[in-house]
Amino acid sequence: MDRFRRLLCATDFSEHAGIATRRAATVAATLGAELQLLHVLSEPALRTLVALFPGSADAEIRLSEDARRMIEAEAGRLREAIDGVAVTTRLGNGDPDDEILAATESADLLVLGAHGQNPLRDMVIGSTAERLLRKATRPVLVSRAAPEPPYRRALVPVDFTGHSAGAMRAAAAIAPDAELTALHVFELPFEGKLWLAGVSDDEVNRFRALARAQALKRVLELAAGLGEAGSRIRPQVVQGSAARSILEAAEEIDADLIVMGRHGKSAAEAFFIGSVTRHVLSDATCDVLIMPA
Repeated sequence: MDRFRRLLCATDFSEHAGIATRRAATVAATLGAELQLLHVLSEPALRTLVALFPGSADAEIRLSEDARRMIEAEAGRLREAIDGVAVTTRLGNGDPDDEILAATESADLLVLGAHGQNPLRDMVIGSTAERLLRKATRPVLVSRAAPEPPYRRALVPVDFTGHSAGAMRAAAAIAPDAELTALHVFELPFEGKLWLAGVSDDEVNRFRALARAQALKRVLELAAGLGEAGSRIRPQVVQGSAARSILEAAEEIDADLIVMGRHGKSAAEAFFIGSVTRHVLSDATCDVLIMPA
């Protein structure tokens, strides 16, 4: 994803959704993109309401009118607060998952608010946000920090799979003026067995240095493939646990955005959020942009 021209932000009018709509508007204004706000009136919830209050035949109409007023008011606040942002609104009626996913097909980016301090810890498995993260075929920006215009420091973890270059391009596109750090985390294969086999400290350190140098070379090659945007990328290679190292690096550089792939390397993770991505989403204090497979 080299360009984000059409942004979709799903809102339920909560405080967390308000953070997401503000971030979406900030990104849209920065990129000269269009932003559409979407609110879905849940059809199952409406049926429940009618069943509970059978005498309120016009309840659905009133709820729809209220939602229309609220979404237009939100769009107005964004236009007033952020110069040059182009905002349209849309009301859906039906299953929230289906409506949001269908709308996302005509967008380049879906923006969601993170509920609570830990977006995935606080999600019940099978919740709307969890399912959207799994099923969306477009990048998903999970916004959790109070938006400061615009992104200043972005961290891009790379694992040298086919998705790494795309994540770097996406970071350069969504944060055109930010400092970009491309991070690779490595583990020395069989390091524990090397110690048990009596391999000397000097030899183990030599293996580490070789692995680090090879990884650094590959990160630089990825950056070079981005052309002019590659000149903004600072390579970083560390040894350790992937998730923990990503979170530590984000804190170290005071990142306001992490850009990473949705899936891990395992085929078993093909339908789920990869374990490293899940961990980062759970504990990151900044926004996280998840790229689809």
